[in-house]
Amino acid sequence: MSAQSTVSKLSKSDRKLQKKIAKSQRTLLKHEGIETSEKTTKILCVNNAGLDVGVSYDEVHEVFNPFGKVDEIIMLPKKPYAFVCYQDLDSAERAMNQLNGTSLPETSSRKQSATLYIFFVSKVPVGLSPSPDLPPGLVVRTDFVTEEEERAFLSAVDWGSSPGERSELKHRQVKHFGFEFKYGINDVDADDPLPQGIPPVCSNFLQRALATGHVTHYPDQLTVNQYQPGQGIPSHIDTGPAFEDSIMSLSLGSQVLMDFHHPDGRQLSVLLPPRSLLIMTGESRYVWSHGITPRKSDIVPSAEGNLNVVPRAVRTSFTFRKIILPAERRRREAQQGSENRPTIPVSSSEAEKLETHHVHQVYEEIASHFSGTRHSPWPRISEFLLKQPPGSLMADIGCGNGKYLGINKSLYQIGSDRSFKLTEICRERGFQAFVADVLSVPLRSESFDVCICIAVIHHLSTEERRIHAISELVRVLRPGGQALVYVWAMEQEINKVKSKYLKEKEFDGSPSVRDDSNSHGNGCEQTGEDSKQQHISDDSGDISSNSKHQECDVVKSDNSCQWTERQTTEICDENSHGIRQNSDSKMKTQTHFGDNKQLDSSNLPNKSSEQYGKQPKELVVHKNRTNFQQQDLLVPWQLKGGARSEAGGGEQVFHRFYHVFQRGELERLCGHVTGCQVVNGYYDQGNWAVILQKM
Repeated sequence: MSAQSTVSKLSKSDRKLQKKIAKSQRTLLKHEGIETSEKTTKILCVNNAGLDVGVSYDEVHEVFNPFGKVDEIIMLPKKPYAFVCYQDLDSAERAMNQLNGTSLPETSSRKQSATLYIFFVSKVPVGLSPSPDLPPGLVVRTDFVTEEEERAFLSAVDWGSSPGERSELKHRQVKHFGFEFKYGINDVDADDPLPQGIPPVCSNFLQRALATGHVTHYPDQLTVNQYQPGQGIPSHIDTGPAFEDSIMSLSLGSQVLMDFHHPDGRQLSVLLPPRSLLIMTGESRYVWSHGITPRKSDIVPSAEGNLNVVPRAVRTSFTFRKIILPAERRRREAQQGSENRPTIPVSSSEAEKLETHHVHQVYEEIASHFSGTRHSPWPRISEFLLKQPPGSLMADIGCGNGKYLGINKSLYQIGSDRSFKLTEICRERGFQAFVADVLSVPLRSESFDVCICIAVIHHLSTEERRIHAISELVRVLRPGGQALVYVWAMEQEINKVKSKYLKEKEFDGSPSVRDDSNSHGNGCEQTGEDSKQQHISDDSGDISSNSKHQECDVVKSDNSCQWTERQTTEICDENSHGIRQNSDSKMKTQTHFGDNKQLDSSNLPNKSSEQYGKQPKELVVHKNRTNFQQQDLLVPWQLKGGARSEAGGGEQVFHRFYHVFQRGELERLCGHVTGCQVVNGYYDQGNWAVILQKM
């Protein structure tokens, strides 16, 4: 008898189950990079038991708990699978054998059953277990204090006294020693020290910490945070100018996983055991943001290399810092201002460096808050999209959070953005989006019927790069296809009528440094065609960050972008009930290279570029809700609510680079691009816009 005949054949249902399990394993590998474990482990991946399928935590617990003690059930947002962690191997094996291929019945909230496909894994997604690497400049010393010292530290903090020195924050209790971090000003006041300095019990510890060589200043400020199980802190970067480089944090009472995020999308999770010392210096201090995910347990490796679920207990962190006195701070700021203040780039490499730091990295940091301020589409852009024929292919280059991808559902639509986190938000909203750069769009030439590029090109820091971006939009269009481009205008007041960006200042009490989000996405409350046209876009023009690290070729040709004879200049007028056209509707048809007379200026302020003064080399920080003083500048964005430092840091202010466009400048740039014509150009509440058509 052959060996083959002794092997029992799988039934049809068993073969189907194995195929489904294999498909589930490929899904996990694709999404999380996690492979199946051939050995029995305590962790099960259960496909079709995730939040994305509509399964609840209680359902999973009820089904898996009878097979043994369940330590943890991990359910991730927008994922079809869950992770069930048992206390022992036998329980995990029994559950997999008994439950594989069974179904959860339909419920009132889930109208269909969910078949479970289960397999062993030896690790969980990034952020749920410790990473093998540390961010540059980060130091972790385990068992830095003894259990006796731990008890002495904890007993030195009286949470019931000195209400001025302690506070209840949303995510934790906080108490300060030496100096209080004042959340109202997001800083410490060196002239207002607290009566109680750093407790003497810390002295021996601090001497040992300085002896490591990673800390160069003896601290004079201490912030104590106490976290209950399930509490965490949002991702943040500690305020830079208030304190010296090295920040020390001593973890007492419980372990915790601290998540570190780099602006380029990298993520590392660092295990902080009880009595361990964390020291943040250099890049880990100033570049990587850090936070704690609110959970009641952490998945940590055992001495044997297996993963175990460890419940969190009450954790108290002691964070030590050295404040920078006002005189020294002013001296450093003056020195940095003269040496490191950004300047207008004069080369491609300088442009790449500026845009990386003041565009790309900023949008990665502010993506979630930024998206939360972008809700309502601008009426004239919506009108443009709704006019496109059904079945047209539309590309949104610089799509941000995708608010224009769902306007006309009869189009085949795809979006791209330079920000990884913004494209993730698009995908969470059900839109097709990918990471790409406006200077190198990975789409087939002459393949799209329509393209929009809203509030993107003004983030490019040289004229050559801005021209190249326009040429990329034209390249992907088929002959006859159209592109709509919006950029932020230098002219924020037309015919003595202020844009809403300026008007916000009249009633919102804007401070000199704040984000400009309140002017965005308010939408139009009126209805009807007149209200559509009367409404003026209320965005300052900062939907996305798109630029590419490469040289740009400027296209110069006799077939440059031209005006059509039908071209008229439209200016939105808040005092009328529509959009009026200039009386001289028959304009010169040919726009010569470098000519800046595309727009009839009879209804625009008569200001030449010279009247704005010679462009300074140094980039200034714009004061929000005021007129622009120069074309190239940095615009502040302040994160709101929650992004505070565990060590007492305040809300962060980021600076985004902008080149604001003067009247006619956008049309002039289009004149450098071969094979297109401007069929319309208009001013829309603080923004210049053109509609290009590929010839």
